[in-house]
Amino acid sequence: MSFPDPMCTIDLVTRIEADGGLSPQVREVLGAYLGASLLADGFQTELWREARLTLAQLAVLRSLRDGGPQTAGHLAEAAGLSAASATRLFDRLEDRGLVRRHRGHDDRRCVEIHLTPRGRQFVGAVRVLRDSPLRRAVEAMTEAEQRTLAAGLRRLAEQARRLERLSPRVALP
Repeated sequence: MSFPDPMCTIDLVTRIEADGGLSPQVREVLGAYLGASLLADGFQTELWREARLTLAQLAVLRSLRDGGPQTAGHLAEAAGLSAASATRLFDRLEDRGLVRRHRGHDDRRCVEIHLTPRGRQFVGAVRVLRDSPLRRAVEAMTEAEQRTLAAGLRRLAEQARRLERLSPRVALP
């Protein structure tokens, strides 16, 4: 099946739906996801304006801040990036002095990514989420709702990435 505009997610969902391929529950979940995804647009715009960072770059910096040095492969997988995309992302962050790479002593193919002091200071200064309506909306939810939402979103991301590895024809952000 081919779609006239594969970049248009709503068109993709509508066409699958027209083929009878979605249950009402799946249609509801995808609609809710698409609605929530629109919230990221404003966040991404503000993040770029404030810090000249993409969401993927911020995710990598936060992962390094919270988890210490990590292998390039682990960071790429956690961010859902291909090896080539991750390499470009690390290049950009390294060019800005936010991370540095260390090659393994025993295996030069193993690259470990470290957050620099400047990177730690930089990621701590990013305030886009702190002052956002999205944060206030999450804070307005009950703890049970927050846990359920977090677990569901993590599970969705894990499943999508797992299925992407199994089916390289599907391109996920």
